[in-house]
Amino acid sequence: MNPWVMLEEFPMQIRGANIESLNIEIYKGIAFSGMGGSGIVGDLAKTLLEKHNIHVPVVSLRGYSLPPYVEEGWLVFCISYSGNTEETLSVAQSALERNIKPVCISSGGRLAELAQKENLPHFSLPEGYPPRYALGHMLSLVLSLLGIKNTLESCSSFLKEKKEAIKEEAKKIAHYFEGYIPVVYATQLLESVAFRWKTQINENAKTLCYTAVLPELHHNEVVGLDNPITRNVCSFLLMFDPEDHPRVIKRVQITEELLRDFGVAPRVIKAEGESFLQRILYLVHLGDWVSLYLSELYKYDPLPVKTIDIIKNKLSV
Repeated sequence: MNPWVMLEEFPMQIRGANIESLNIEIYKGIAFSGMGGSGIVGDLAKTLLEKHNIHVPVVSLRGYSLPPYVEEGWLVFCISYSGNTEETLSVAQSALERNIKPVCISSGGRLAELAQKENLPHFSLPEGYPPRYALGHMLSLVLSLLGIKNTLESCSSFLKEKKEAIKEEAKKIAHYFEGYIPVVYATQLLESVAFRWKTQINENAKTLCYTAVLPELHHNEVVGLDNPITRNVCSFLLMFDPEDHPRVIKRVQITEELLRDFGVAPRVIKAEGESFLQRILYLVHLGDWVSLYLSELYKYDPLPVKTIDIIKNKLSV
């Protein structure tokens, strides 16, 4: 599939699924397992649940193991677009060993086979996408299961309405990043969004990128700005949400001033939208477009991930 076409359809992927929501209040905690383009679903869902003041712990896992505290009585989601992600399959098996029936989400693969064999709930995804381009499908399904689906239609409409403005802003940011290592500074509310920016720039634009989060970066990262040799190879972007803690918003302003004092002109973007979910999706979509325009500037095909394929081949031996 064409990556530009797939990204154009992202707002259409945002819609409530016709499924019954889970009663999440009966669980001791919620764990999301996933890697790469599937793993970001858990990060975003965790952020949204915590913003909705959930009263149980929520964790997003990237790896082969379940933490020891995830035990019977927890709700575990195993999300793998392909259904063949070995880390997620390992977590699913660990959950079964602890008498937990994980909720499985995939387009097929071994995860679907495991779900059928063990009589686990399995929700199917449309086939034919690279995982990172199916985020809307995966996130909408998970949010529908969590009971956060009433606002998805308004989010979709909002993204359609803002489409051209988002693309124009993304072009400007891509030109700003070109020739430098992108550095995305975010507030705690937007940590998962910043990570999505990083991974999309990595995979689509074949470019290094890293993130840091306020207020923590004011306790270490900022000292690294003293070195002009490394500072001058970076291009800095700051993102924040209007509902961030007032002291965090003040820290955003201070960070911008610090960078300007160092001779750096950072780009500062505020999340747009009436609801927190709208603002999260707005920034995710903006970052996705940035990564595609940056791939165009560097003349890379966004789809192949050759180095990942090499690693998978070495692991299969």
